[in-house]
Amino acid sequence: MKRHSQHGCYNAVADINIVPLMDLVFNLLIVFMLTTPLLESSIDVKLPQAPSGAPVEPKNLTTLNLDPAGRIFLDKKSISLDEVEKLARSQVQIDKQHAVLVRGDEKVPYGRFVEVVDRLKKAGVSKLGIVGLAGQEESKPHGR
Repeated sequence: MKRHSQHGCYNAVADINIVPLMDLVFNLLIVFMLTTPLLESSIDVKLPQAPSGAPVEPKNLTTLNLDPAGRIFLDKKSISLDEVEKLARSQVQIDKQHAVLVRGDEKVPYGRFVEVVDRLKKAGVSKLGIVGLAGQEESKPHGR
């Protein structure tokens, strides 16, 4: 004969079910993995091709972006040439080997690009990089 407890036939389970929590964690991980690359390049800059380029390791560097109109951006904030020089000068005073990368759209006027590079050199930046898209050279049709 079966005996029943006074509390009924169900026993209390002292374990926490973590399966829903794991589902939530994996969903959040996927969302962050998908959205992080989109946040990095929110300024619309179309880089020119540079087949001979080499990747750069982001250690201690500042990246400036130039949009097609020639405006300068630092961390999605528009800055002037004077601010670029002040920022570069302060970074060089802290670290003599501080590197600056310039990401210029392929339609940026050459004169504007030279102005930015000149101001960086004037501020004492000795490590200056120009960012482009590394890739295959475009095949050009051969004339007959």
